[in-house]
Amino acid sequence: DPFTGRVFCGVDIGRKKDLTVLWVVEQLGDVLYTRHVIALERMRKSAQEAILYPWFEIADRICIDATGLGIGWADDAQDKFGEHRVEAVTFTAQVKEALAYPLKGAMEDRALRIPDDPQIRADLRKVQKVTTTAGNIRFVAESTPDGHADRFWALALAVHAASSPSAPIEYQSDGAGERHASDTAGFLHG
Repeated sequence: DPFTGRVFCGVDIGRKKDLTVLWVVEQLGDVLYTRHVIALERMRKSAQEAILYPWFEIADRICIDATGLGIGWADDAQDKFGEHRVEAVTFTAQVKEALAYPLKGAMEDRALRIPDDPQIRADLRKVQKVTTTAGNIRFVAESTPDGHADRFWALALAVHAASSPSAPIEYQSDGAGERHASDTAGFLHG
């Protein structure tokens, strides 16, 4: 085990092109350092698990997208690694909001180090915060041939795994009035 800090994994189970993204962070002090990002495409589940599971072995906590296809993935990982280490996260608008804000905050606070990789940065920029006519906040991503911001959600899940090692996502609205509809820029600038 080459890591000295705690290791956390986020896994987005993609449906576009069967893209699965694993994002691994190591916590050193109060900073999360990206240690591994991999996108798995057009591979059988068993072949993907052969790549994912060695990372799960060394992780303190793993958060897996359990939406749609992902539910079987999360069940299998919980069976193998334990429900105390593997959290199944079902994406809803509220859950996406609860995941996206801490990721944005970690980026702004420089508490997160991400690779200087154009593909990763483009994927992180894809997610936009929009306000619906009813005043609800939604995080949406334009779907492109390169996926549906799979890397963004894998990273958001990794940050969640690191930030709340024992608690499931608690969603509490602090009121849409505190947010600005004009704040629709992507999360990364420059």
